[in-house]
Amino acid sequence: MNYIGEKCVACGETFNDGDDIVVCPECGSPHHRACYKAENKCANSTLHGTDESWHSSAEEKQETEAEEKKFVICSACHFPNSLEAETCIRCGADLTSDDTDGEESDGLSFGVPRPYLGFNPDEDMGGSPLRDVADFVRTNTIYYIPIFKRMKDTGRSISFNLISFIFPPVYFANRRMWFWAMLSLIATVLLSMPLAVSYLIADGLESSYTIFPAELIQKLYDNRHILAALVDVCNVADMLIRITFCLFSNKLYYRFVLKSLKKLKAHASGELTREEILAAGGVKILNTVLILILLLTLTFVAMYGTYLLLSSLL
Repeated sequence: MNYIGEKCVACGETFNDGDDIVVCPECGSPHHRACYKAENKCANSTLHGTDESWHSSAEEKQETEAEEKKFVICSACHFPNSLEAETCIRCGADLTSDDTDGEESDGLSFGVPRPYLGFNPDEDMGGSPLRDVADFVRTNTIYYIPIFKRMKDTGRSISFNLISFIFPPVYFANRRMWFWAMLSLIATVLLSMPLAVSYLIADGLESSYTIFPAELIQKLYDNRHILAALVDVCNVADMLIRITFCLFSNKLYYRFVLKSLKKLKAHASGELTREEILAAGGVKILNTVLILILLLTLTFVAMYGTYLLLSSLL
């Protein structure tokens, strides 16, 4: 066997023409003669007594290629599919053709080679071609484009979006959907007020420092059963709102994308360019900072308003 180009299992150096090579009679591992003599044993002695043996790099490559032939690797998202599959189960790309349509990655889809994931870029998505929708979404198209296409083809509105469940205002603001960002922010803050007041009552009873006067704290404590019921109602309402956003935020975003593209085309001086679409879409991290500042501001205003309301009622 020709060991030129293989590596000595002891020192790791590649064998060159003229090297004095010895092979372990038990496992077949090649060594420089000097390396074998230095250790006075095979460097792969742990393999002895097992069914394993040394394999050349050429043999390992052949084994890897044989393993890969058991699957069809999607050229769009690199997901392994069964040999019988005609479309990728992950992104929906056509697996029966090796044509990449000459499209190269725009660097906006987390390493996906084609920005349209194997779909027809000229397909009408509801007033705008798929290419414009993908360019407006800009980031994470591998998640949104298959969902949008399924919504367009089937009419379904429900899908799962975990981020919009955890903190809806941040999700909507990051995607530039300011109407839904402010609506969800106001709902989040207002529904949290009863729980915040209950915490202030407990803190006021345990310590001398509180933002509410002692008389008001005592009156609230005397009516704690009403406050507890209000907390439960608000918690249930908050959970229902979060679940609703979790299930329908992708549909809301789909409509927002189509509406935004329609506005861009209406206000464009000429033909709408891809650069204009990219600039108007995508995510904006600064919006996350702005929504958090608005959260703190609105929380302070809501707390002060709650104080004035409770003071007038009790």
